[in-house]
This record gives sequence, C-alpha cells and structure tokens, in this order.
Amino acid sequence: MATVNQRCGVSRQILAEMMASQGISLDTLTAINAGEETEDPANLLRLLERFAIEVQDESLHLSARPLMPGTNDYVLSSLSHCRTIEGACRQLANAYNFIHGGNYNQVEKTTDALVYRIDDRTFPYAAEAGQYVMFNLDMVLIFIHAIVTTLSGAPVALLKIKSRNTEAGQSPLSTAFPETAISYKMGCFELHYPLTQAELEITQSCNNTLNTAMVYSELQRLGTVPSTDACQSFLVRVRGALEAGLRDQQSVARSLGCSVATLRRRLSAYRTSFRQSRELVLNQEAKLLLTQHLSLEEIASKLDFSDVRSFKRAFRNWNGVSPKQYSLMKFRQHHRISEGK
Repeated sequence: MATVNQRCGVSRQILAEMMASQGISLDTLTAINAGEETEDPANLLRLLERFAIEVQDESLHLSARPLMPGTNDYVLSSLSHCRTIEGACRQLANAYNFIHGGNYNQVEKTTDALVYRIDDRTFPYAAEAGQYVMFNLDMVLIFIHAIVTTLSGAPVALLKIKSRNTEAGQSPLSTAFPETAISYKMGCFELHYPLTQAELEITQSCNNTLNTAMVYSELQRLGTVPSTDACQSFLVRVRGALEAGLRDQQSVARSLGCSVATLRRRLSAYRTSFRQSRELVLNQEAKLLLTQHLSLEEIASKLDFSDVRSFKRAFRNWNGVSPKQYSLMKFRQHHRISEGK
C-alpha cells in the first residue's frame, strides 16, 4: 500500500501533468511560494484556482462547457440566505447544477446520513479530460467538505466517503481524510455526514462573506486537513490574511498574533518574504479581476494601487506583459480552445 508521502508525490505529479497539457508549468506557479507543501489539500485547491485563472476556465478544460474564473465565488455567494448545513448543501447542489446544465449534484437524507452526491457519469467532459477527471472530482469533494466546515465554524464529522476513482494511490482523499472510511471504485462521488449535522446552524459571521479564499484558509485553520509542518501552516495563514484584504505587514502580523520582526523572520526561514507573498496574492487577484471586464482604474483601486500607472508597471514586472496584452492573450487562447483548434 502506498505511504502518505508516496500518495502526496502522486498528487503533485498529476497536477504537473494536467497543467503541462495546457502549457502551464507547476514549478512556475509554485516558485514564488518557496517552502509550501504542494501536496497539502488546501494548497492543491489554491494551485487549481491559479491554474483556472491561467487557462481562463474554472473547469480546467475538463468540461466541454468552459466556466469563467470566479464561478466558484459566485456559487458561494448564493449561500447567503441558507440557515442550516442541509439547506446550504441543497443550495450548493442546485447552483452547480444550474451552471453545468444537468442534475449532477444531489443531496438526500437516508435513515442515518445526510449525503452529498456527485453523479458525473453523463457529464459532458472534454474529449481529452479522461485521465484527470477522477483526481479533480476527488478534489471537488475536499472543496465541498471545506465549504461545509467553514459554514459550520468548526470541524464537521464525516461518516464515510465514496469515490469513483479506481486507484486509491491516485487520490488525494486519504491524505485529506486519514481517519475517514473511503471506498473507491464506486458508482458516484459521495460525502456522508451524520444525520444530526443536517440541522446544524450556519455561522452567521462567515455566511454573508463566503468566498474561495476564506474556504481555503478555514480548511487549514479548523484542522480539516492535518498540517505536517508548523512553518508551512504559517505560510498558509499569511496568505489567508492577504487574501482577506490585509495589505501591510503590520495588519498581517497583528492578525497572526506576532510582531512584524517575527513575521519577516519566519517567512525568511522558507526563503520567501512578505513582499513576495503579497505580490503573489495581488497578481492572482489582478488576473481574476481582468476576466470580469473591469476598467484598469477599478482594478488598481480594488488592489490598493495609488494609480493605474503603478498597477500596470507592477503587473508587467510580475508577468512580463501588460494587463491589456495579458487579457488579449487569454481571450485568444480561450477562443482557440472553444473552437477546438
């Protein structure tokens, strides 16, 4: 049986191959975050999000129907009226079904469980998606459980998990859920929660502001996934603070309960800096905002740049092209893929 480390290595390999198939380098996406463990599920989800921004498709070109970057945040915003975990799960399933145009997500109650099911057997996958589908759907299960955990404000118990993945060693699930019974080679992908969790009330403080950045941060903070390295966990917390909108060292250090000097020292221990971490987050946010057809003035303001010129200069330094050139390049790439060229 594969060890945890071997399984983690496989996850990285699958990610690298999936990205390489679209001309994206995993090493390039992770280079600026020296010291992060790519295999940690929270980081895997973040990398998949960055990949989605690069290819301008949140389905990662696995679906025949591309999804605009930001789709997950749009879905999460639809949970604002939900009051219980069951209600949120049903709304989540309905929202994704609407977006994908089919009844692929289902929620049901059995005598002892609340079940979130993904039945993708008739999903319109892209012709070349086959070898990456199982890994990606296992990651979707992790993401959905992270949403449930974030909404509850505390770790939520799982009775069992089912996956269509035919190889346990090719799945990230056992790393994410080491104490949960997982069945592979099943008919659907399923999360089984104790029936008592169905009426669990949602934490109102996160209910109105939920987005992917918050879900990734909570995935780590609430212990949904065990951290194997305290320094790695610190890096995740720094990025979580930056993604939450804290832009300066003083604010980030305060949110982490440490001094600015300690913040700098701990980041330096992993051969990175506050500036590098901040630029990584700003660059990802900038790319996402460029897909939303906002003016450069609006984007510069949202990212706290003093003016458009400063934003354009920073973006070129990060990516080697101007915001306009980047948008045009991604537009052409998207249409080539849509036309099957």
